[in-house]
Amino acid sequence: MDNFELSPENAHPKAKELLTADFYWSPIEESAPFGSDDGSDAFYGFREWRFKNKTESPIEYLQELINEWGFPPFDWNTLDTMKINEYISGNNTIDNSSIQDQIPAMKEHFKEMAEREGKEFDEALFYQSFNSATGDMGGTYLLGIDNAIIAVGFGQFVLEGVINKELAGLTKIALQREMTQLLLDRWGEYKVTRVKLLNQMISDINKIEIKE
Repeated sequence: MDNFELSPENAHPKAKELLTADFYWSPIEESAPFGSDDGSDAFYGFREWRFKNKTESPIEYLQELINEWGFPPFDWNTLDTMKINEYISGNNTIDNSSIQDQIPAMKEHFKEMAEREGKEFDEALFYQSFNSATGDMGGTYLLGIDNAIIAVGFGQFVLEGVINKELAGLTKIALQREMTQLLLDRWGEYKVTRVKLLNQMISDINKIEIKE
């Protein structure tokens, strides 16, 4: 692969024209499409996948990616707060043996992210973080899913100047889902900034050309 760097200069002209807010291009802003680890990983993975799958639906890539990450099933179309609460509370039919089965996929995911960022993968730190987060894995899974959907949605626009119709719908739902009070409350004082950026993305995605 080449040394592509995400920036307005390397984006499709339509994306450069519409996505004028600085946060869109930030590699560190957690609420930006490509600023989280999951979002960055999803975008660059999608760009690579797209070279060999020019006519396939981006939904296929998302399904492959999230399966590779080992995340438990979740209805990407739901905005039902009861279902969201059940999922993030851990009531998602995952027992301890299932969690252990997911460790290799999660470990590989974080190794790839470390390599992409030019960092050395710390296995001991990974297991420490994994074990401490196990009690809140539902929330981690859901955030990762939404980050991936949003990154691929805006990512297709950045690369191609359009967005697949089904992907556009899922991206809007993911943004709206992250705006639910249940999920916003998890961000503490930062939620004020998060609401502002999510609202900006919701507004802008409605201006993007849809590809049937």
